[in-house]
Amino acid sequence: MRLVTTRVAFRFLSRADVEQLVPPVAEVLDVVETGLAAHGRRQVVLPPKSHIHLDDRFNGHFNVLPGYVEPIDTAGVKVVGDFVDNYQRGLPSEVALLTLYDPATGVPRAVMDATVLTWLRTAAVTAIGARRLARPDAAVVGHLGARGTALSNLRALAACFPLREIRIASRRAATRDALAARIADELGVTARAVERVDEAVDGADIVVESTRLERPEILIRSGDVKPGALVVTYGWVMAVDPALPLSADKLVVDDWAQCRQGGQLHPLIENGQLTRARVHAEIGEIVAGLRPGRTSPDERIVFWHRGFAISDIVLGQRILDRAEARGVGQMLTLLETGAE
Repeated sequence: MRLVTTRVAFRFLSRADVEQLVPPVAEVLDVVETGLAAHGRRQVVLPPKSHIHLDDRFNGHFNVLPGYVEPIDTAGVKVVGDFVDNYQRGLPSEVALLTLYDPATGVPRAVMDATVLTWLRTAAVTAIGARRLARPDAAVVGHLGARGTALSNLRALAACFPLREIRIASRRAATRDALAARIADELGVTARAVERVDEAVDGADIVVESTRLERPEILIRSGDVKPGALVVTYGWVMAVDPALPLSADKLVVDDWAQCRQGGQLHPLIENGQLTRARVHAEIGEIVAGLRPGRTSPDERIVFWHRGFAISDIVLGQRILDRAEARGVGQMLTLLETGAE
């Protein structure tokens, strides 16, 4: 008889570990692009994200994002909490955890903090969409919201466009002022904190809506968005004038199946005004070269992305690769078995 011992171990990466392993912005964009292209070519398994709704109890909820990416042969699940009042506790509004798995055995490869990763991959999708949907000479950005993803959004956009001015509108003056000061110092771009949304939107080449509204409120009015502008929206509660996506020259989404489950423009789907026929493309189809992006300088384009696990998985795997190469993180034993 022979004794066979099997040990299952995985790497744990804390937030500090992840922060030191984050690739440069250009590499983050390239990595997330590979995931979007895989989605466009249908080389993924992407169940719709699910939610644990606790908004009526704690003013927050959990999003659960599973997926599998064939080109890198990795499965993963991210759980992210989104709690509006966390700033009162000194916490980010989003706190996330990503697990990566061997898809052939179900054995975990890694457990890592995914809070920063969430900000980075969201910003990457914003910037990748903008590279294909905004005018290449875009110079003025209006940004609604100053929470976790805002800084990453603006860093990523600054890496892709010759930005001249950034305007930041947010509910809390202290937050928008602090972000504007940091952007001006770090990116060397004129950055202004503004009180009114229309100040941010009027004349902007790219408008990003990343708010965390508690109830629907029209912040971006269709008439304020100039010809040739791109509007990127991903807040959960509707903040965009319904006339804008319905009248835009192109409407692009990240994943139509997930859009049908909820999010920013979901009320228009529910009432039958927004159908798949109105959607020009999913962003992965454009990245993969299967559908065109912007084809005219005067097109008004809306890009609605809800975020999906594919982006988390490809970026998480790259961070894991870097951790393994550098010996960063802690190896934890899940189980050890012996059998004859």
